[in-house]
Amino acid sequence: MRLVFYLFIFSQLLNFVSVFADKYTKESPESKIIKWEKIQEKNSNDLKKIIWKSYKDDESYFQNKNEESSEVKKPENSRVENNYKSQRKLTTSITELEPYLPLNKFLDYGNFQTSVRWKSSFDGGVSGGTGQQNPSFIFDYGMSDSSLLTIYITGADDDLYNLVEGQRINYYWQNYAVSFKKKLLDEKDSNFGLSLVSTLEYWRHASGSETSKSIYNQKDNSFGKDKFESLIGSLSLPFSKDFSKQFKILLVPGITFLPEELGNKGIGKNSYGNNFYLGSGFITDIAKEVKLLVSYTTPIGPGNNYFDTGLNYSRKSIYSYGLGWDINPKIGIEGKITNSYGASPSTGLLTIPSDNKPLYSANIIYKPYEEDTYLEPLNEKDKLTSHGGITVNNALIPSSGTSQIYFNYDSKGNLLGFYGYSLSNIFQLELINMGSFEDVNLAGNKQRNLYSTYLSENNFNYRLGGKLLIFSPQKDDLFWMTVRTSVGRNDDTNQGYLYSELINTFRLNDRVAFNLSPKYFFSGVESFGGLGVSSYINLLDNVQIIPEVNTSFNNDSNFNSTIALRYSYSSEKSIDLYYSNAVGIQDVGQLLEDKEYRIGFKLNFLY
Repeated sequence: MRLVFYLFIFSQLLNFVSVFADKYTKESPESKIIKWEKIQEKNSNDLKKIIWKSYKDDESYFQNKNEESSEVKKPENSRVENNYKSQRKLTTSITELEPYLPLNKFLDYGNFQTSVRWKSSFDGGVSGGTGQQNPSFIFDYGMSDSSLLTIYITGADDDLYNLVEGQRINYYWQNYAVSFKKKLLDEKDSNFGLSLVSTLEYWRHASGSETSKSIYNQKDNSFGKDKFESLIGSLSLPFSKDFSKQFKILLVPGITFLPEELGNKGIGKNSYGNNFYLGSGFITDIAKEVKLLVSYTTPIGPGNNYFDTGLNYSRKSIYSYGLGWDINPKIGIEGKITNSYGASPSTGLLTIPSDNKPLYSANIIYKPYEEDTYLEPLNEKDKLTSHGGITVNNALIPSSGTSQIYFNYDSKGNLLGFYGYSLSNIFQLELINMGSFEDVNLAGNKQRNLYSTYLSENNFNYRLGGKLLIFSPQKDDLFWMTVRTSVGRNDDTNQGYLYSELINTFRLNDRVAFNLSPKYFFSGVESFGGLGVSSYINLLDNVQIIPEVNTSFNNDSNFNSTIALRYSYSSEKSIDLYYSNAVGIQDVGQLLEDKEYRIGFKLNFLY
């Protein structure tokens, strides 16, 4: 196996040399030399033999046709033309079914795309919360039309899903991976392709703490953290066949290189080891720009990809199935069910540590150089509204390339910072949404667990999310509708929750807009729905009053209210002064009622 690993390293270097050689050949001055060649001139009088005659002996035929063609209407506005171009140029954003199942898909030379992926169990197991998350960031770059460089950054930090030998044990993963894919064969007539993919990764992993033993310690019951840094990798040969434009199959033989022994406290093998595997999958269109994605992979050995509560290692088949939707040329999303917990090519075959549970995977792909969905610009009134509300959001999304920032502070000490960036006219990525709840005194009496998990002293909640536009008057719909979802955790308790809302905004007239927002809070502690209602009332061109109410459908049926006054210095800058008995303005805080009212302010910026 050591020899195979050395061969892998050599192939990695060979691939890089190959692509740079190709690039040098293309850019070499010698390749650009023009070679002149004399051609014998040939006189032809064939045109003299042509007999010209009117079609169907009708002299007016072509004149009538020309008149008809001149009456073809041009697009009514640039929006129609832009939408047509976008649909015409729309291409799939999928370059891999899974990190260990790459497709024979490449980007054009110099193009790149980024992806954010989120894997999580549906619940947290013994650790509680919404689940154990493994987020990752992926960067794809077209080094040539036939080679692709991909960078993966992943990280997971939680307690094992199950008790191991009766103990609750912490674990930590962090991967930095570089993968290179080179096209070997692309027979367009037969519609099949073959590539070589090699990956080199730096894997930091740890287990145990001051109050628990490490899973790598099989000799005694002593506590303490074991930390390891490993160089791992993978090789694969993806073979694909296109049976039609709507149906593609994939067959991937490969090998992953992982350590099988770590530290000096193990009894025999205490890690996964190297694994040959055979992966398969298919992609098929089920609707316009929507694809069904299915895969099934069998680890062959000699290593393993799973361990149970007794630290017994074995092999489990890995599956995934779900949908991929190219919303527009810039944005693609995926949703899957899988038992793969690792998020890099070398760790993707691994199940969630201590179990083999189905997980969900939510992915977003961003292609910055592609065309965007065209929307009519917002008018001045709607620009002021696009700053959002206090405890009830609205459905408007700032235009592509716009950053949205706001800061919040109130009389009880609540502090929140937010940064969102519009990747597209129809999608905003929430990169920073962090803050703390202070001096919380819940009106309900049945939410002690909720309070202690997310709202108690010294809490700090950080979240990531996104907001997708479905309907908009900017593209001739009757109202705005967006779907917003966020995930994150409390830094103190290491517990997280999922928060979703379906936001609807209606412009009633020039002075009044109305919002209706069903919401849902999901966690391992408690789950419940709620409803937010608000309006924007323009007293003056730059002054708005914003009344808001929220009710939660939980055991205590919380009801809170907020009244805010907004002064806009410009369409990009405004300040809100508000009076509220909501616990806070960050996600779950919007749905809960405090026994006391608080005064706060919120600074809003668009740039």
